[in-house]
Amino acid sequence: MPDPSSPVDAARLGPAASLLAIARVADAPVNPDLSIALPAGEAARIARHVKADDRAARTAAWSLARTLLGAALGLPPAEVPVVRGANGRPALGIASDLDFNLTHSGSWVAVGLARGGTIGVDVEKARGLDLWTRLAPDFMHDDDRARWSALPEGDRAAEALRQWCGKEAVLKATGEGLAGDARGVRLPDGGGLVVRTGRAFLTGSGALPAAAYAFAVEVEAPMLFLSAGAGWERM
Repeated sequence: MPDPSSPVDAARLGPAASLLAIARVADAPVNPDLSIALPAGEAARIARHVKADDRAARTAAWSLARTLLGAALGLPPAEVPVVRGANGRPALGIASDLDFNLTHSGSWVAVGLARGGTIGVDVEKARGLDLWTRLAPDFMHDDDRARWSALPEGDRAAEALRQWCGKEAVLKATGEGLAGDARGVRLPDGGGLVVRTGRAFLTGSGALPAAAYAFAVEVEAPMLFLSAGAGWERM
């Protein structure tokens, strides 16, 4: 399997293509010019993390993002202009069809790139069932929570983690972020299309050691309109 964080892969990112790179914090490329390349306020956000591991993870996520963006744009990583847009979403500071998103949790970081549409990515370390039981009413639709509660106890933590990551990825792709209604995001089993804010997103997720990841990338999808009325039966 090729290294997903390879700059070569990002450089070959063609129209309507997307890329998801996942790496351990210790394996992410280190950008020595990162201190002058962060978007406004990002250094302060990193410094606010109490744990050194969290500061290292956030720094690694930005370093990986800049490495991939630089390869895709043909620029040195430190020269890629990045800003914070609506709801704090990271974005390129130049006109481009390239979108990106980044995330970190525990010992993992992930970066997504997409051309021609937006992308959201999320990675989350595994949590205990007690925590998911408390959080479930806040992010699961009532019907989904009923099905989740009926699962064998040993399967619930992993399923809650899958749903959490998947919903976060969708809300990051739409730009709603944490302000969005996670309960209203209904994920298809095994991944598939999710329609949100009038747009279609291809979703997927997977497991990592002691963690999980998910992505949502905007795609062009045909819209099907159904109508009923006189003459319908003759069609």
